[in-house]
This record gives sequence, C-alpha cells and structure tokens, in this order.
Amino acid sequence: MKRIFGVIVGVAIAFLLVAVADWIGATMFPSDYAESVDPYMAESYVANLPFAAKLIVAGGWLIAPLGGAWLALRIADWRPGGWIVVALFLAAGLMNQFTLPHPLWMQISAVILPLIGGWLAQRFHRKPYPGEPLLG
Repeated sequence: MKRIFGVIVGVAIAFLLVAVADWIGATMFPSDYAESVDPYMAESYVANLPFAAKLIVAGGWLIAPLGGAWLALRIADWRPGGWIVVALFLAAGLMNQFTLPHPLWMQISAVILPLIGGWLAQRFHRKPYPGEPLLG
C-alpha cells in the first residue's frame, strides 16, 4: 500500500510542479494572445512564446519529475516507484508534444529532461533511518 501511495503522491506533485513552472512562465511573460487562443490555431500559441518562457517550461520538465520521483522514493523506498512517476510524466509530456507542436529542441527536451530528472531523483534518494520523519 505504501508503494501505491508513494507513486500517487509523486505523480500529483510532479504535475503540480510542472503547472507551477507553466504559471511562472505565463506570469513573467504575459501575452494578450494567450487569452484569445483559438483551439484550431494552438500551434501559433507555442510558436509565439518568447524563448525565455520556453526555457522556463522546459525547466519544469526537469524539476517536476525530479521532485515527484524523489518524493515517491522517499515515501515508498521502492526504486521502480520513482521510474513509474517519470514514465507517467513522460507519457503526458509526449501527449502534449503531439497536441501542441513545439520546436525541435523542446520535443527533444520533453523526452530527455524527465529522464534526467528521474535519474537525479534516484541519485539524491537515500533510505530514511528508522524513526526519521518523512521529509526531515
């Protein structure tokens, strides 16, 4: 049960972190175009984002799976749990790439950065000592 809970919490945190990264990018680089997005012209929205906003979004693709996988590992202390979080995040990222066309460098980043985040989470994780608080 601890493993399932760890994966669920990890996935939730990963998606929350990527939403925060998207929000930061949208707040730092507001666009009148974003409010009047026609769903049939969505490819224009990504193309018109400033480069810095795209970098913030791509940074979220690294930080979100890193945080989610690390938390899943911390809760469950089960290595495959972190990779399950990364795999679900990666699947959602690939679906996003097919839905909204992104530049080639972002398409590559959508695959590479979550994998690097998962690897870093595995490297940062250590088994908690008995009696140690979960996030202490």
